[in-house]
Amino acid sequence: MSVMTVTGKVETSSLGWILPHEHAFIDLRDLVPAAHTISAKAMAQQKVTLANSGHLRRNPYAVLDNAVLDDEEVIKDELLAFKRAGGNTFVDLTLRSIGRDPALLASVSREVGINIIAGCGYYINASHPPDMDSKTIDQIADELRREIRFGIDGTNVRAGVIGEIGTSEVIYPNEKKALIAAAIVQQETGLGLHVHTSLWGTTGLEVVRILTENGAAANKICINHIDVDIRMDYLKALLNQGVYIEFDNFGKEFYADKRHRSVLQGLFARDIERVRAIKEQIGCGFLSQILVSNDVCLKTCLHRYGGWGYDHMLTNIVPMMEDEGISAEDIRALMCDNPAAFLDNACD
Repeated sequence: MSVMTVTGKVETSSLGWILPHEHAFIDLRDLVPAAHTISAKAMAQQKVTLANSGHLRRNPYAVLDNAVLDDEEVIKDELLAFKRAGGNTFVDLTLRSIGRDPALLASVSREVGINIIAGCGYYINASHPPDMDSKTIDQIADELRREIRFGIDGTNVRAGVIGEIGTSEVIYPNEKKALIAAAIVQQETGLGLHVHTSLWGTTGLEVVRILTENGAAANKICINHIDVDIRMDYLKALLNQGVYIEFDNFGKEFYADKRHRSVLQGLFARDIERVRAIKEQIGCGFLSQILVSNDVCLKTCLHRYGGWGYDHMLTNIVPMMEDEGISAEDIRALMCDNPAAFLDNACD
């Protein structure tokens, strides 16, 4: 019973308190639609500051600087805050073309003293390399196998989880290829498989169908981002398929009005609504299929820039869960037992 981290294999029982969906380093700037007006173009070139922080709560991508996490010293400080709060393990799902850096993750893991687990695969269609059309499912599967068995991008840093495989509002043909390849490799390796789905969509059911029809185990699939537009009937439909669902936008309570809709398209649920939805699903018997995280991918999510940081789950959301009547035993299941079971590689 073990998990592969960026510094080597560890026993699953030693993972402790886990953030199963995060980004230490990431660069989403190429995925942000270009600004068109003079004022919007000017704002896009600013740095994140207190002066524009209010605007970024409504339109987080108005300043391109907000869409990149690349300062090693800042990230080490933020990860240390997570560690001081009791955190032990951090799953980094940054993939190729959006800033992944396995050697840097390994260095930071050693210096900070927490487990970091790296993902592998292809993110959404807009981030795919120019030759993606010509890649076959078998070629993509071979890439995943190499990154899991030998190392990522020419390093000896091995992936310990698959994903977050990207899908869009409509699943593109190349995204489907990436899903099928991930399903094949999941069946072979037993690794957990994260899938990014459209924040306001319900494509998770189609994703589950594609993955399971191609050999992936339902109990190793996690459908991400189901907590932006919380639809209880959709959540129950996913849970009834035997997969994990992930409430992974804690700390993000944005509202993008019609003037600013580009990457984001409207209202985000509030943290208290996420907690209450989790409590309802626990009451329906689905405790063991729920994962929780922050999915930090913006500067304004970090303490340094006025956000709640990676420790938000432990520092603020655990007390909120307690206030809402979720037991300490159930909280431990959500943040320790469930992600450990999802990450555990029994086939290794």
